[in-house]
Amino acid sequence: MKILSEDELKLITDATLKKTAGIGLKHASENAPHIKKTIRDLKRELQGDGRPALMISAGPSLHRKKSLETIKKSGFKGHIVAVDGSMGHCLRNGIVPDFVITVDPDPHRIIRWFGDPRLAERPEDDYFQRQDLDPAFHKNEIARNREQIELVNKYGPKMKAIISTSVSPEISQRCAEAGMEQYWWSPLYDDFEDPAGYSRKIHQLTKAPCMVTGGNCGSSAWVFAHAILKSPAVLMVGMDFSYPPGTNVRNTQYYEILKELIPDDPDAGLIRVHNPHLNETWLTDPAYYWYSQNFLEMAPQARCKTYNCTEGGILFGGGVEFMGLAEALDLIK
Repeated sequence: MKILSEDELKLITDATLKKTAGIGLKHASENAPHIKKTIRDLKRELQGDGRPALMISAGPSLHRKKSLETIKKSGFKGHIVAVDGSMGHCLRNGIVPDFVITVDPDPHRIIRWFGDPRLAERPEDDYFQRQDLDPAFHKNEIARNREQIELVNKYGPKMKAIISTSVSPEISQRCAEAGMEQYWWSPLYDDFEDPAGYSRKIHQLTKAPCMVTGGNCGSSAWVFAHAILKSPAVLMVGMDFSYPPGTNVRNTQYYEILKELIPDDPDAGLIRVHNPHLNETWLTDPAYYWYSQNFLEMAPQARCKTYNCTEGGILFGGGVEFMGLAEALDLIK
């Protein structure tokens, strides 16, 4: 049951787009001199080897369902594509992604996923403690950050950064320090045919190809897997777009926005979605709900088979086959 109206939902998503695109344009201008290779170059290098892809997002089901243990046991031989927020969890559990996607323009938070050499200088922020994205970040911030730096430095040369022009220039610098080869791209913010639009301006500035994002890193990774890697089958884990039943509104990613919108009762801004595959009702917020609807619009148009093996969340139907991870890994060799 949705509490917010469609008009309120559109207001939130439009405001988010405007804010994100503005910062993205600024960062693109700063990143432009450092762009050497793009996803177009990577596509030519790979030439589509026909291997399936496993996309690892950072939703709570990733560690709740111990998905990485199942993946390791399976001996999966396809491409492994991780979002930035799941990279540390992967490395700590013995899985080195082939590709790491990063897109969020936040100037302080996202670099934490790569290990932040300037953590002590950042503004105070409880973002990582409040949420169920990576439990390793809940305690001993300094020690965990040091561990993250060491892990990314150790395995960086084995991972390719699929890096958006929208990200903070510090992330590109950090990837270079860790030995990660970088392939750039730009988000498709708006109508590319509009000469005054953000997408056209940023493309002219950077010459990096535009890619549909669906509004978030997980969807961007899925687009990358089928559009650039040309994987005929994409298996996804950690794609919850929601929070497990019983989650307190304060522990949701968009709590600050909901609190601003509905200060007296931010919980009223959460949306309840029943998952018939699990017979569970999960909680989501307007942004995550919007992301899920975007994905369900994109999935039927893709030239790949999409399996959601998250074993949680609200992403099902509309060209997405909801399936257990072990079963899907056995099916897709």
